[in-house]
Amino acid sequence: MVVMTLAKSPARVFPAWICAVALTLAGCATAPDGPPPRTQDRAEVRDVEPVPPPEDDLVYQVLVAELAGTAGDVEQALAAWRRAMSLTDDPRVAERATRLALYAENEDVALEAAERWAELVDTASPQLHQILGFLYLRDGRAEPARRHLREVLTAGERPPAELFQRLESALGSTRDKRAALEVIADLVEEHPEQPAGYRLLTRLALEAGEPARALEAAEAGLALEPRDRDLTRLRVQALLRLGATDEALATMESLARAHPDDWQLRLDYARRLLDAGRGEQALQEFEELHEARPDNADALYATALLTLEAGYPEQAREYFLALVELGDRLGAAHYFLGRIAEDSDRITEALHWYGMVEEGEYRSQAALRRAVILGQQGRMVRSREAFDNYRARFPEHAIRAYLLEADMLRDAGQPREAIRVYDEALAAHPGQTDLLYGRALIHATRGEVAAAEEDLRRILDENPQHTHALNALGYTLVDSTDRVREGLELIRRAHEQDPDDPAILDSMGWAHYRLGEYDQAAGYLERAHEQQPDGEIAAHFGEVLWQMGERERARSVWRDALERAPEHRVLIETLERLAPEVLPE
Repeated sequence: MVVMTLAKSPARVFPAWICAVALTLAGCATAPDGPPPRTQDRAEVRDVEPVPPPEDDLVYQVLVAELAGTAGDVEQALAAWRRAMSLTDDPRVAERATRLALYAENEDVALEAAERWAELVDTASPQLHQILGFLYLRDGRAEPARRHLREVLTAGERPPAELFQRLESALGSTRDKRAALEVIADLVEEHPEQPAGYRLLTRLALEAGEPARALEAAEAGLALEPRDRDLTRLRVQALLRLGATDEALATMESLARAHPDDWQLRLDYARRLLDAGRGEQALQEFEELHEARPDNADALYATALLTLEAGYPEQAREYFLALVELGDRLGAAHYFLGRIAEDSDRITEALHWYGMVEEGEYRSQAALRRAVILGQQGRMVRSREAFDNYRARFPEHAIRAYLLEADMLRDAGQPREAIRVYDEALAAHPGQTDLLYGRALIHATRGEVAAAEEDLRRILDENPQHTHALNALGYTLVDSTDRVREGLELIRRAHEQDPDDPAILDSMGWAHYRLGEYDQAAGYLERAHEQQPDGEIAAHFGEVLWQMGERERARSVWRDALERAPEHRVLIETLERLAPEVLPE
């Protein structure tokens, strides 16, 4: 028959049990007794049962599953085993489906298959209890998880420590941390002699946001195994969350000194020092670590990143240069050397390092920074070529490149060119919200109200609650048209969504000012100015104060703003109109 032919094919040999299952279920597990049957006549043929469709045929599904598995198509294999499982009471099929689902990390199907497997056996094995316990626990179903895991622990086939260790690695994707915590707490209480149980309990308590309970569990585990490094580090985390910083750092320091060759532990200690605001101590730890392992690229890279994070860029630069000397992690080292140089206004050096980033995860960021810097230097032709090249190399980041290029042109006093960039971008990415919003702002700044309104309305047609579009359109109508009340209503909708945004508060204040409602205007603008005293908000706040007769206070607001932004366009225009004496000669 077909099954036998396939099973014996030299191209593919199926496991014996599959052939056995297939033959049994096909009704030919044994040879028939007696002589072969006579040929049926036409009437007899008509009475033979029709062949079931493939999806209802167990043999077919088993063979599909095996062939798909051999071809590496895990998804199809799993689907076939799952269908096969529903067509037979043979527990081996459900077991196979369970194991493949676990391999595929499809926990929902694994649980379905394991439950079917359990239905089909008289007594579940410890292994099946363990699988069900793990899956129920990850699914947040505490009671069945507790029952099955107890069966594993009482079976005595393997030591309890092994179960706790496996649980620790299996519970990373637990849906209900608190349910898992309660189950493990019960199991640990029943087996209080297991440090691995306390380690798992501590970790779950931390993940569930219960640091006091985590500390208690860690200390119980350390009473059994005082030198357990993982428990000690978990105890440190609990102490830090409870605000016992000094004790936590003292414990971490003792542990690091006791294990001077554990560079990951020492890096962790340095990071804890950083988190506690002890940058000098952290830096010293980094330096000692580098001296102890000058040729360890992993330790050097981690040290460089943490030193940069700690606010010591020049020390971090030395570490990144050491990585370059080692010839390791070159892409990252070149990128961060570029960032350090750029932040220190060593622009030529920054361009050099960014240009060296040819591979790795920072390749696209380096290319983008290089294009931006060329524009900041006024090398517009080179910069725009760099943006074009960037979009060709990294099309998935094209929109960000368009936005940055348009911003660069706008800041360089070329708004018309910026709009052309947006036009090109929107031709390639029609209706993209960030591009429409950016183009609308430039139109509004140029007084092109109709064009700005068209772009902002397109955004609001797609998303009527878009906060920034509501605010931008409302402010444009308030500031540049006589449709002030219409604009105020749009701004009010934005304000309802984000009542503390300084830009929206500024718009609210300016709308009330344009309506002659000075007291309300001053209230909004003062709040906006307290949060973000930039040039435009200061210009508006000062103007309202000026009209209310508080002119000396207005001058004070303007003078402070001029010190921060001496070339701000809106601020300068306001002062030229109202108080030119405040402007520097």
